[in-house]
Amino acid sequence: MDALNNMRLRLNYNGGTFQQSRMIDDKLKSLKKALLYSYQAGTMVIDNPDEDNELRQLEFRCLMNPDKRTFETDKMMLSVPFRDVCINIPKLGRVVEEEIEVPIKCGSTFIWKETATRWLVTLQYIEEYAYFRADVRKCYPFPLEIDEKPYYFASIGENEEILEWNRKHREEWNKLNYTREIFLERNEETFNYFKRFKIVKLPNILGELESWEVQAVAPNSTDDILIVHLKEYFENQYQEISEEEQKKKEEEHEEQHDFVVKPYDSLKVSTTYIEGAEWSIENISSGLKINIDDAIVKDNQTTIYLQLMNSKVGEFDVYYNSEKIQHVVVESL
Repeated sequence: MDALNNMRLRLNYNGGTFQQSRMIDDKLKSLKKALLYSYQAGTMVIDNPDEDNELRQLEFRCLMNPDKRTFETDKMMLSVPFRDVCINIPKLGRVVEEEIEVPIKCGSTFIWKETATRWLVTLQYIEEYAYFRADVRKCYPFPLEIDEKPYYFASIGENEEILEWNRKHREEWNKLNYTREIFLERNEETFNYFKRFKIVKLPNILGELESWEVQAVAPNSTDDILIVHLKEYFENQYQEISEEEQKKKEEEHEEQHDFVVKPYDSLKVSTTYIEGAEWSIENISSGLKINIDDAIVKDNQTTIYLQLMNSKVGEFDVYYNSEKIQHVVVESL
């Protein structure tokens, strides 16, 4: 029995009595050796989920193996133990360093300390039992602000597949066709923020905000990653200026108590009834045609209804008992 007990102790020391447990333990030991001696070893800096802890960020050793690097995307493979020694926790004397849980999952972002770049965990290999292994993508240096909270995101694109050109009367033009995919943490805020056909503003590599139109939100995304498909969107600066001028004009009319209408509109003007008084239209612009209905008297108030009969613009005054009641401005459609 002593021999069997000794064998059991040796097996437990090497991972357990089951062969798969020993294989998992061997893989974890190999990873921890690689964290010390591998060329791909590095340091990850991740936010501490314990908000009450004075240590705001935690540092762990990890492996960053190259996977797929192109002009469109920067993708690597992360390997880190589920539990490990946090290397930036202050040490009290010569004691055995305690291992803590590494707070990482899909949707988490971390800083690769040696390169000063931020990375997003996009896809975990759930068949890996020995340690945490996942695909990671390089984040843009500037975050997206949602409800005043920063979200770092990774992006594929911008690119174009087919650029269609049109020509008419020696003029050539093409349709907007740049497309883009972004990856970011999936939660209630981000899921509700991105809706189809919504115009969103994302920072470019210089931190300047650019407009994109949401085409689709991937329904088959993992639980903690949101994949958003975007399309190039063009903002007409001249149209914005025109809208600002229109708003300014309306404010001026409000200050002057002007009544602003469009061609073919109908309007009514009311005032206190005076026996024997009459309504009249004066100072009318050339070309304006106005149909005037009979005045209605009710509850000591008299009301007149006017109908603009053509597309002309201009202005006119409505008088009652030789007193100007309302100045009306007719603006173009």
